[in-house]
Amino acid sequence: MKVSVILPVYNAATTITRMLDSLRDQTLVDFEVLMIDDGSTDNSGAILDEYAQKDNRFRVVHKKNEGVSAARQTGVELAQGEYVIHADSDDWVDQTMLEELYAKAENDDADVVICDFFSNTDTGQTLCKQRPSELKADVILRELFQQLHGSWCCNKLVRQACYNKYNVRFPKGINHCEDLLFWAQLLQHNDVKVSYLPKAFYHYYVNSNSITRHYTRSTYEMRLKYLTKLYEILSPKYKSIKQQAVFGVFTEAVMFNVLSRNEALNGLSTFRHNIYRLNSLKWKIGFLFLWLGMNKFASKLVHY
Repeated sequence: MKVSVILPVYNAATTITRMLDSLRDQTLVDFEVLMIDDGSTDNSGAILDEYAQKDNRFRVVHKKNEGVSAARQTGVELAQGEYVIHADSDDWVDQTMLEELYAKAENDDADVVICDFFSNTDTGQTLCKQRPSELKADVILRELFQQLHGSWCCNKLVRQACYNKYNVRFPKGINHCEDLLFWAQLLQHNDVKVSYLPKAFYHYYVNSNSITRHYTRSTYEMRLKYLTKLYEILSPKYKSIKQQAVFGVFTEAVMFNVLSRNEALNGLSTFRHNIYRLNSLKWKIGFLFLWLGMNKFASKLVHY
């Protein structure tokens, strides 16, 4: 089998058929779709069963709810394809995606193929180019953490053998930035061969209910778990990535005003040099408000 598509699903009954139909219509024939029902409480499971009954390329697994990272890992462990790609239930793909990505991987003998993607809203779409500055694993890893490219697994085809060769796993219980943790594990290995296909197939739907639009204290605590795992994964030579990631989590917490007074002051002390080097005067003033204990004003200024 050429490609396995891993599709975690949780309470996606209103959107999932769009993704499933777009996968069913692929021009590549030799592929499978692993539909991982992560304990859905709506009609998602029944929809997945229906597709599995009608098309033997669609396989469904019903499991208890453990989050997207565990669902992705379940799919990886069941995958039979030579290459693996992930998809999300809100999105959809163009008909030739699997065929063209697989052809590129075969032609270049690549471990990873990166392509562009579309960012879609209810009013239109934007082409998001993803060309790395160099096709070197180490360079791409650094650029992902610099947010020069999207870290999603949905626009990147990966050779299935890499998961075992490099002991790459989606960490259970960390359901934010699990994709970045995946790339942190894989792209530290400089022998990973990466190719780039300058074409978009994947349509990423910008959901107004996403985690970044409903950021709470529990979201911040999940971010801290992510940082702990990132420090475990990255070797000492990636100190700058670690520091950048910690500062990013801190500033995001400032944006959404979820820090205690002590956490705010400790962060200001720890990141004073990062703040000093900022180009944005607005952000600098925002951090000054934070120091003064005016967190709400700070959150209005320290914002993307």
